Order: sequence, then C-alpha cells, then structure tokens
Amino acid sequence: MTVELLTLQPDDAAYAAGLRTLGRQLIHIGVALTRRADELDGTELDPFALLDALNTETYDRTERSEP
Repeated sequence: MTVELLTLQPDDAAYAAGLRTLGRQLIHIGVALTRRADELDGTELDPFALLDALNTETYDRTERSEP
C-alpha cells in the first residue's frame, strides 16, 4: 500500500482514496490488536473510545509511541 501511495502522489484524487484505504486498514488492525489484548488480560476496551481519546486533552500520551 505504501509503494502504491508513493506512485499516486501527483494524482490528488487517487492519493486521497489510497490514504482512506490505508486508514481503514489501520483501523481494522488496531481493533484486532485491541480485541486480542482484551482476550489476553481479560479487560474490555471499546475501540471507539480510542478514537474519541485522540480528540481530548486528557489523552494519555504515554500510550502513543513517539519517535
């Protein structure tokens, strides 16, 4: 997907569509990882709460990996 995005940059519409596709795929991966973590430690986290947390000032920045 990344290679495809790199080749589509001059075409804004195709590039936007590629970004949306990649974004959706990353969301699916995140949900799957969250569900598996819930299975392992017995907790339950609403994946949508993660998305909402990104828009709040109280989001715990220690959970995000920073370069």
